[in-house]
Formats: sequence, structure tokens, C-alpha cells
Amino acid sequence: MNKIDFFIFSIITSLAMGCSHKNNDATKENNIKTISVSIEPQRWILEQIGGDKLNVVSLLPGDANPENFDPPMSSLKSATESSLYMRMGNLPWEKSLIERITGSNPEVKVIDTSEGISLIYGTHEHSHNHSHDNDGIDPHTWSSVKNAKIIASNMFNAIVETDSVNKEYYTCRFKLLIHKLDSLDNEFTERLLPIKGKSILVWHPSLSYFARDYGINQISLGMENKETTPKGLQKQMEMAASHNPIAFFVEPQMAGTKSETVEEQSGAKRLVIQPLAYDWWNEMEKITNFLTETIN
Repeated sequence: MNKIDFFIFSIITSLAMGCSHKNNDATKENNIKTISVSIEPQRWILEQIGGDKLNVVSLLPGDANPENFDPPMSSLKSATESSLYMRMGNLPWEKSLIERITGSNPEVKVIDTSEGISLIYGTHEHSHNHSHDNDGIDPHTWSSVKNAKIIASNMFNAIVETDSVNKEYYTCRFKLLIHKLDSLDNEFTERLLPIKGKSILVWHPSLSYFARDYGINQISLGMENKETTPKGLQKQMEMAASHNPIAFFVEPQMAGTKSETVEEQSGAKRLVIQPLAYDWWNEMEKITNFLTETIN
């Protein structure tokens, strides 16, 4: 462990001990607040800040498709009964859900956890009329450690405003999370430096922000999980081959025969990832570890 790593470790350890102490000293009578979020990675981030003071409900199941999700009545009910609804920001179904939520309960406060993030455009194709506010925006803002810090900051500001009684507790846990994210980002930057400028294949463009963070070129073979025709796939494969991709990332619902063909023809080793998994930290490390293995 070098001096910088030891310094960061010392800060994180001190903050963790401080947060634990504040939690023990907190008032015993605490009304647990329920907050709804759109997806599981958001739930993971918010729970790092809220600890045992919040009950966080995710509206989108981890195995669902965020592109064409149609929120059921149970999701609407959960969001309507929450103190806050923290939208991811640019998922296609969020706008209609918000209209339904505020229509049922105008008192529910809605915040955009992606506010302040530099958005990426053009990774998703749309066959419909370009009239929606989030048209052309890549919604996968959570696939980035740098973005996670912004998301966490937006969440922290919102819950402190909602529950000022526990501000000290939230502040301690928030600072601890930011230090951990800074450390993770620094680690990834160092480990991924040897592959800067190289290309990766993805079936669906879910790693755009991760790729941008570390100077990696993302090549998408399929758009919005739609079936790609054999001719279209071959065209994409020829384009991808010219970039000598070092890895191929695919989501579980698309890890079938076609993805096996892509792996075989491209020569890029395949990894199944779950961008919507609750354990956001583990997924980010899994992606980085896999990429690191390609250069060893």
C-alpha cells in the first residue's frame, strides 16, 4: 500500500468509525422514511447514505428492461406513498410515471438524480417521432463512478432537506461514500490506463459513461434490445472487427446464440454483465477486472 492509498484508507476508516458512533447516539424514536427510486443501482447508492434511517423501494425489478418498462400499479402505489420519488433522470418510462404519481398525490416531491451530469447523446436510435424531452439521451448515467458521486450528492441534498433531524448521520455516511468512490475511481483510472483508446463491444450501449470516463471506445451491436437482422449484425461485425475489440459485454437476456457468434467471430472474450443489479459496486469492479485481464 503506497502513501496515497494509506492516507485514503485512514480517512475512510476514521469516517466509518465516526458514522457508527453517531448512529448509536441517534435518537431512538425515529420515523423511518420511505423513498422510491427508479432502479436497483440507485437503491444501493441511497442506502449507503441513508443507512437504517430510510426504507428505499426500487420500482424497476433488476431483471426488467428499463427501455420499455411499463410500471405496474404496485410501482405507482409505492411511489405515491413515498416521501420522495428519486427518478434516475432519463429513462423513457419515468415521465409518464411522474405524471401518474403527481396526479394521484401532488404532495410527493420528485427529484432528478442525474441533474448536473454531462449527458451523452446519439447512442440510442428512435423510430418514433422525436418529440420527447429525453430523445437521444443515453439514460445509463449510473454506469460511471464519476456520475455516481453526482447522483449521491443529489440524493444527499434531497434527504437532508426532507429529514433535517438526521442531517449529521446522513452527512457522515455521505462523506464516507464519496471517499470510497474517489478511491475506486482513482483505482480504475490507473488500472485501465493501458487500454485507453482501445475498443470494447456491447450488445446494448449500456457502458457509454464508463467508456467515456476511461477513454475507451464503445461499439454497440444492437440498439434498444431490438432484434438485429443477420445482415445488420454482419455489417456491425465488420465495423467492429476493424477496431480490434478487446472485450464483449452482453446482458443476460441477450446472452444467446447470437452473442456466442459475435464472441467467436470477433475474437473478443465475452462477459455477461447486469447493469441493473443491486450490487452496483461489484458490477463496476467486475467490468474493470475483466478488462484488466485482457491486457495480462
